[in-house]
Amino acid sequence: MAKFEVLKKFKDKETKEVYEKGTEIELTVKRADEVADNLGASFLKRLDEPKKDKKK
Repeated sequence: MAKFEVLKKFKDKETKEVYEKGTEIELTVKRADEVADNLGASFLKRLDEPKKDKKK
């Protein structure tokens, strides 16, 4: 799960939940990508940094 800031109000088509502008939410990266594909990249902003793979 990753943390995102809602930049524009939207309704999640799967959960029917309405997310208000300025709120922080947790979504899987896959779900956030689906939101971006359906609504555009300007609706969510990732707050935490992606985990980097540790090299051995």
